Amino acid sequence: MDKIFALLGMMGSTGNDLLYKSSARHRGGRGIGLFYLLQAVFLIIFSLAGVAIFQLGALVHRTSILFALPIGVLTFAIYMLVLKSLVEGEVSTNITVFRLNFVVSSVLAVVLLGEILTVRKIIGLFLCAAAIAALFLSAPPQRRSSQSGLRFSIPACLLAGGLNILVKTALTNGALIVHLILYRYLVVAVIAALFQLLHQGRRERGDRRVYLLALLSAAAMMFALSFTFAALQIGDVALVIPIIQLAFVFSSAGAVLLFKERLSALKVLAITLAVGSIVVIA
Repeated sequence: MDKIFALLGMMGSTGNDLLYKSSARHRGGRGIGLFYLLQAVFLIIFSLAGVAIFQLGALVHRTSILFALPIGVLTFAIYMLVLKSLVEGEVSTNITVFRLNFVVSSVLAVVLLGEILTVRKIIGLFLCAAAIAALFLSAPPQRRSSQSGLRFSIPACLLAGGLNILVKTALTNGALIVHLILYRYLVVAVIAALFQLLHQGRRERGDRRVYLLALLSAAAMMFALSFTFAALQIGDVALVIPIIQLAFVFSSAGAVLLFKERLSALKVLAITLAVGSIVVIA
């Protein structure tokens, strides 16, 4: 069941990736802070509904609350970086880099969770590094540092690797899936609201499109997180996360169709190397 849950999580992640790009493109990315705040609010509503409808117990769950603060802080930082990377760059580049966070998770799982370091994992790590290098080289020289978005997606990748381990630890220690999502996005909403109030001393104004994208993204994220957490609860990090992160393959294909992104030979090579790293590790 862990593989089935992971595949469903991958489908939700793919949809969310494309909705993030739509938000990043809207008004030149000026509304991403408001979009992220609204997404967090909708996720809180969905989580509360899940607790009530499925009678998942009391609203207060101590273990979930304890883990929610660091998870929420990391979540806000990671996905703001992802959104910023998509304002500057393309899905096929930045989502591919971000989704390679499973390599970081696999290494950390060996160090922190006692999972076994194998030759396959080492090979996967080198394939991952080669994929990022190919994506960097696929951008014209004048765009590599300032406009490709890699300066945001690479830190997001590294932080997400740590987040995956923290979520696995929370679930192993008794955190509940929907409660963890609820508390996580309560923390995100508070930080996002403060970010809105303090960011350049102005408030972003929303329109119908921002609200609609935030609602759809929250639904996709809720779907993805529910199945991702369910998979992590019963499966190994080094198996579950690589399957979920295969979303970048479908996100790249969607970006070509929806956003007219161009897949150069180097990008195709990078995506192939990234898929290879997942196949080797999984």
